[in-house]
Amino acid sequence: MLRIGAPVLATDGEIGTLKYVILDSRTRAVSDIVVESGTIFKRARVISARHIERVDEDGTVHLSVDSEFVRNCRIFEHKEFSTPEWANETGYNAQNVLIWSDPYAGPTLKELPRPTVRLHIDRGVGEETLLVGRGSAVYTKDGERVGTIDHIAIDPATMQPLYVVVRLPGIRKRRVVVPAEKVQEWQHQAITLDMEKKELHALPPYTPRTPDIKLGEAVREAIEALGIPVDALSVFVDKGHVLVRGHTHSPEDRRRIEAAVRKVEGVLSVTNEITTDRELELRVQSRLLADPVAGLYPVDVVVNNRVATVIGTVPHETIQDLILKIVRQTPGIAAVIDHITVDPDAFKEEPLPVIVMR
Repeated sequence: MLRIGAPVLATDGEIGTLKYVILDSRTRAVSDIVVESGTIFKRARVISARHIERVDEDGTVHLSVDSEFVRNCRIFEHKEFSTPEWANETGYNAQNVLIWSDPYAGPTLKELPRPTVRLHIDRGVGEETLLVGRGSAVYTKDGERVGTIDHIAIDPATMQPLYVVVRLPGIRKRRVVVPAEKVQEWQHQAITLDMEKKELHALPPYTPRTPDIKLGEAVREAIEALGIPVDALSVFVDKGHVLVRGHTHSPEDRRRIEAAVRKVEGVLSVTNEITTDRELELRVQSRLLADPVAGLYPVDVVVNNRVATVIGTVPHETIQDLILKIVRQTPGIAAVIDHITVDPDAFKEEPLPVIVMR
């Protein structure tokens, strides 16, 4: 995870802290990072993202180049200026001057003073890039400003944003996790979310990441607290992202498990791959119907705790074996109970009735 303010290390030592990430305006992938060094006389450099070797769990960025290479990188500067220059003939400061726009009120002026407009330029970055960092504005889809960016999580493999941590206004300065797919538009020093203010405030809070091992233990304890056995479940944790696989009896249990896991402190996202008995029944029936032979002889399948009981009648043992083989090979089925009856006579066509006409 690229964390704004995290230390950045070259091959020969620390060179500064991460100031901004720069996104390609077309692909939305991180193309460069801005590293700031110095205390009183600060200077920032633009470094290509391809020189990022790895990112530690605490956000520390390791580069594959040395400090001499970094000193030769492009200088980044954020310049602000006013335009046009303020010109007034009243003798007062600009902030103390009021101008009437109503033609029927106030003094008559030959020429209205021009307002001061604040502009900025960023040296060292291209026009086709977007600069985003801590403090960048966050807007809802309605255009309301609702907070600022605290930091951004980037997939180190694709350099695509995974999620954004948004700092909400207020005394508590609560932080929430916004998935990257909820970002409607990435802008220069701002993002617009595809959600309303109330949706943003309902998102899970961000907390500093718990080590994966401890987080996995907390997730299992949360599931056990529901009274649901965890023996049939597998929990995988990767940097706060939780994957739950396995089996439970009902869809309601699956929903309860996911809700409980999402409430565990430190969990950033949940992928629920839990199957239920009903889903396994549908999966088995779908595979049987897709077979050109087995599909001709419908049977009932009842699944209880991943054990499938097959009930029905077929005309031959080869068909029985085929059906049982398909059921056994269905993903998620642990065992099969055979209640199939082989009865060739049940499939004999009855002769048509003969009517004697006199």
